[in-house]
Amino acid sequence: MRRLPPWAAPGRILGDMTAPQPGRPQVLDCPAETPAAIRAVLAANAGPEVLARYDAELDAAFVKAREDGDLTVLTATVRRWWFEADAWRDSEAQRAFLARVDRYSAEGPPPPGERMSWQEFRARHSA
Repeated sequence: MRRLPPWAAPGRILGDMTAPQPGRPQVLDCPAETPAAIRAVLAANAGPEVLARYDAELDAAFVKAREDGDLTVLTATVRRWWFEADAWRDSEAQRAFLARVDRYSAEGPPPPGERMSWQEFRARHSA
């Protein structure tokens, strides 16, 4: 009998969602800001470690929201992972982003003329 991974166990929050399809990086549309859409992007393009971390953090946020009767932690978790999924939707763009982070860490931020303003950032990433 095939053993299910922990995130697919009966009664788990994400048990019915799409299974990962490794080895098929593809450029995807910007995901909706929903747990299922975020997971679909991560399943298609991120590694199993990233997907497992998402599942664990989302499960913990669901539990905390239920315990506290407050959705703040859940919406914050979904929002944070939406940015992560947006970065993973294009594996080439993700590699370029990580290269920029490494460069900024080593050399400092880019000159002001090469930076994106907060307004430009919001326009690009707002629904």
